[in-house]
Amino acid sequence: MQSATITANPLMSVGLIPPELYSHFIEHLGECIYDGIWAEDTEIESERGMRAFTLTALENIGPNVIRWPGGCFADQYHWRDGVGDAKDRSKVQNIWWGGWEPNTFGTHEFIDFCRAVGSTPYFCGNVGTGSVREMVEWVQYCNYKDERLSVVRERRQNGSKDPFPVRYWGVGNENWGCGGSMTPEVYGSQFRQYATYLNKLDTDIDLIAVGHTAEWNRRLMKILVEKGHGSQSPLPDHLSLHRYFSLERQTFEYSEQEYYELVAEAGLIEDDIVKADGLLKQYENPENPIGIIIDEWGVWDRGRAVPETGLRQRNTVRDAVIAASCLDVFNSWSNRVTMTNIAQTINVLQCLIETDGPDAWTTPTYEVFRMYKDHVGNNSLKTIIDSPLLPIEGFVGGFPQALTSSCSLSEDGMQAVFTVTNRHATETMKCSLILQDKSMVRAAARALTGFSLEQENSPSESIVNVSQHPVELKDGCVVIQLGPTSVAVISVDLS
Repeated sequence: MQSATITANPLMSVGLIPPELYSHFIEHLGECIYDGIWAEDTEIESERGMRAFTLTALENIGPNVIRWPGGCFADQYHWRDGVGDAKDRSKVQNIWWGGWEPNTFGTHEFIDFCRAVGSTPYFCGNVGTGSVREMVEWVQYCNYKDERLSVVRERRQNGSKDPFPVRYWGVGNENWGCGGSMTPEVYGSQFRQYATYLNKLDTDIDLIAVGHTAEWNRRLMKILVEKGHGSQSPLPDHLSLHRYFSLERQTFEYSEQEYYELVAEAGLIEDDIVKADGLLKQYENPENPIGIIIDEWGVWDRGRAVPETGLRQRNTVRDAVIAASCLDVFNSWSNRVTMTNIAQTINVLQCLIETDGPDAWTTPTYEVFRMYKDHVGNNSLKTIIDSPLLPIEGFVGGFPQALTSSCSLSEDGMQAVFTVTNRHATETMKCSLILQDKSMVRAAARALTGFSLEQENSPSESIVNVSQHPVELKDGCVVIQLGPTSVAVISVDLS
């Protein structure tokens, strides 16, 4: 057994951990929407057309934000195709993911879904094949009250008397690729045009610009800060980034060394944040900083998760460990990262829920989100980890530590929450948790532990779940033993 120490300092608060930090992303891809969410007129138990299991499962880990309708699908999506009587909605070809989109699940259905699970909606607008007018009218359709506007009258006729309203609006998606193969200069000009009109609307919305690599972001910000004729430059409220891990692997089966390389790849997500943070400081108004949103992230086994299979892949304990590592990074940057959205919520990539006809079950990644919910509303603390390193053969760069962790303190200062992940594939870790200048009087832990990296849940057997875990107070600190590839949340009462 190896030993490690995790030290948090209550005097070094990073920032509040908002529910938006643990958010989700759904797209019209594979079985994410149909039948993962929308299960109307089938043998599946549903409520107002939505799968009941999905509603209950997501409600239990909320509140948070859900991003929709894409993804690549967003830049071919025209919102008017998805409103009005469902039987009259036209089918369209899904040019990115194959098949035909029935548009049964549209704006009203998405809003109803968000309300049912206690989530905040995040709409991704169409820049690739859309227009400024189309997006302006979508915002007005969702957020306006004045019936002098035809779109407001239309919304009321479609069954929604009151506005929704919607705060988060993405101006395009991956416009460097599937969103139009644009250069940062072209997209920057597009964003300026969209933002010029959207910011004039009489509504409180946040605009999210499409980020990418460090070079793309630099060139984009240079365009965005240029002054327009007689007006201020329309800067975004947030810059979005995407980061997938394991893009080049062709099989799901991982050796121990390949697993460690995956852990190292996941660490790149903090590098993305560091670079974006440094860049934004050069351009933003310090009194109105630009948030960083990572609205697509997660493990993508590209060899298996391909469009022909609806980007469906196995979801195992391996993915839960990676998810916990990333959430700890997001907690440690809660002063800059304003939202993250794992890809994707149901049946696609690193999902939280899987379905198969009437059967439905949660994945190990879902259990991680359920544990990390304990951090929401607390202040993230600066945390120092003294841990053994992972044994990665031939790895170029800093070796990742075996442990990852984050700590938060309740508003009244009377309770702390530690999350700790042992990423070592074979070694148990004895972890000492220290909270400087605080007396810890009681501790309790829950853990996802005792499972192999390849273990997963299934329709017949949901065996990967969280249970109570032994923990003790000793010599002024909390001590917990974590087996290989395990995740724990420890709640500590303070005096």
